[in-house]
Amino acid sequence: MTANRRILLSSPRTLEIAEASMPVPRRGELLLRVLKVGVCGSDMHLWGSGRIGRIKMKAPLVLGHECVAEVVEAPGGASGVTAGARVAVEPAIFCGTCRWCARGNTNLCPQTRTRFLGLPPTDGAMQEYIVHPAHLVVELPRHISDNAAVMLEPMAIALHAVRLGKVAPGRRILILGTGVIGTSLLSLLGLYRGLQVVCVDLHDDRLRRAAALGATATVRAIDGRREDAARDIREALGGEGADIVFECAGAPDTLWNMCETAGPGGHVIIVGSSGDDAVLFSSGCARRSGLTMRFVRRSLATLEPCIDLAMRGLVSPGELVTHEFAAPAAAEAFEIVENVEDGVLKAVINMRQWSG
Repeated sequence: MTANRRILLSSPRTLEIAEASMPVPRRGELLLRVLKVGVCGSDMHLWGSGRIGRIKMKAPLVLGHECVAEVVEAPGGASGVTAGARVAVEPAIFCGTCRWCARGNTNLCPQTRTRFLGLPPTDGAMQEYIVHPAHLVVELPRHISDNAAVMLEPMAIALHAVRLGKVAPGRRILILGTGVIGTSLLSLLGLYRGLQVVCVDLHDDRLRRAAALGATATVRAIDGRREDAARDIREALGGEGADIVFECAGAPDTLWNMCETAGPGGHVIIVGSSGDDAVLFSSGCARRSGLTMRFVRRSLATLEPCIDLAMRGLVSPGELVTHEFAAPAAAEAFEIVENVEDGVLKAVINMRQWSG
């Protein structure tokens, strides 16, 4: 092995195939061969504008953090997995020693702001080989497919959001946006009894999928008509508003309506990432309803629980993958996801396929 092929974001909206030297694992690290990588919303922000929130690209970058890989080399100090094992990857590289890590809040570790796969300045998983800390991979059961393994990372975020929302039987729940995270949330909520779950989206195919997964009701919103959407949502919820709102789109309309559609004393869980790095809602509405708002920061010790749920057949994350592309066709994948074409929900890139 002498070269490592990679999909490089050289500038916004420009992906190139490039080669780099093979990465060399240090003590406690693994050399991984990447099998598949998902195209995530954060990848889309970086691809489209070269930034996500306040973080900006300052040099060409390899995107991708939702991945499944195979262990190639496990040098001294990398215990727990052996060469040939197929693994899920936790992309946030936390320090383990700061006060946030000491409290168990590893997702809040300041180091992860810059040491996260595919987030500047750290190159991500859209390359043939990466090195990664051994304690941040989890060996996968054989019957969990590669596509399902890619989906474990976003599902882990959804499970963290469910925990923050304090979901319990009998709650009225609203999901604003049924993309990958929203649909993953709906799958996890299906493990509860007695919930009323209303799903909202701009796209009929996503709402049909939500209905098939057990949504009590769906609302087809129209971009720019948030008042109409809020009225229809409240009607679907019986006029009382939601006990728990999961905002999963990061769009101006959904960020505004997350408070407009929450009931008194409701919990608003914000999972979506605003492309404008701004959240606008009525403070009066939120205050009068006594809302509790929580922002979701990635996942928190939820990757392994999601593997367990998939292993037991309680969730089927692989079914959310709708499109697969060879590595040289990565640009097409990003364009289809951007335009929400061809019924796309989750697109994955096969990093073993470099032709066709």
